[in-house]
Amino acid sequence: MLTLRVADVTYRSIRWLCADRPPDPNRRVEYCLSVPSLNRTILDNLFTVIFVLEDIPIRCVWYHKAAWREERIELDRYRKEYGHLPEWQEWLGRLKEHSELGIAMLGLSEQEVEQSSVINRWPNPGLMVNYGLKPDAPVPSSRNFMRYLNDWFYADLSQQAHLGGTGLMKRASALILERNDIEREKTLTKNKYSWLGQSFALMLALASEMEASFHFGLKERINYLWGLVDSVIVVAKEMHDKRYRELMRFSQ
Repeated sequence: MLTLRVADVTYRSIRWLCADRPPDPNRRVEYCLSVPSLNRTILDNLFTVIFVLEDIPIRCVWYHKAAWREERIELDRYRKEYGHLPEWQEWLGRLKEHSELGIAMLGLSEQEVEQSSVINRWPNPGLMVNYGLKPDAPVPSSRNFMRYLNDWFYADLSQQAHLGGTGLMKRASALILERNDIEREKTLTKNKYSWLGQSFALMLALASEMEASFHFGLKERINYLWGLVDSVIVVAKEMHDKRYRELMRFSQ
């Protein structure tokens, strides 16, 4: 639920940053340059949902244990740096209580508590793609789709988020031009609508994954939206054709 709520808030933030109406003097077209990083957040949400839905009981436990591991590492780091300072004791005490609550809730073993490194880290999207797959085994359709997302979306959005050379030019080259330059406005507007279309496609994919697994009765509405965007958003049509046209098909 929190994953979906974060995606929703992120998408609504994108919509405000990219809106044309109502006019707002505080909104500038260059604010759209923040969208690739926000789209990467939604894409992370999508990867997590697809990966967890493959094996909900096992993956949920792993997800929470991995989170506890990171919190324990953080606690140990704070203790090492600030544990000798009296003014830090109350705050460190609250962190310790939170960590101990996690031990009880997750039923962690003595070894996991004493040596948190035995708990596997939660994989990033690149590792999710091939996790648990044997070289000669058939690749599930969900993993083929994740490979597509990783190759064509995650790599690109990560470049733009990290501002590597290619990512920086894709994301910010228009800023070389002066603010009153017409070409700057045209380039930013073109990028804005491209990134916004990507945002919509990712959110629709996320909704489709949830509907296909939990059957909330929204299939007809989601399919209607896919039909609307197929002719106007290239990446949406591609996603629809690669996975969601079949996944969201009504059984006869």
